[in-house]
Amino acid sequence: MKNHTLLLASVFGLFAALATPVAAHAQIAVNVRLGHPAWGPAAPAGAQYYYIPEIDGYYDLAARNYIVQRNGGWVPVATVPGYNTAAFHPVVVDYRGRQPWAQYRDHHARYYRPAPARKQVVVTKRVNARGRVTKVTRRVR
Repeated sequence: MKNHTLLLASVFGLFAALATPVAAHAQIAVNVRLGHPAWGPAAPAGAQYYYIPEIDGYYDLAARNYIVQRNGGWVPVATVPGYNTAAFHPVVVDYRGRQPWAQYRDHHARYYRPAPARKQVVVTKRVNARGRVTKVTRRVR
């Protein structure tokens, strides 16, 4: 009879525990971004930075931000306005640490190429007294 009472008490306790409404809800959100950005080349394990010649600055793979020169110092920024990342030609630099700009002169000398100057076409028209074009001159600057 003791076993029967103990079993009945256990079943009743289990039913009471399951029937009690639970007020707490748990939510877990995990946002993990691993690897390199879509616009960059695959970086070997342990690589920390890209040098980006188009902005003459760096991209931090771990922090996911750009490091550019502003007012004489190096500043991390989330975006670089006026640039299309699809046009970037990043280079993985072999540097581990917190100041990739310590090797800036070497990176700049090796990889930086200024954008080519756009050629301008200048058109000159000569108009006679009747308003007709008599001569058109084109030259490239």
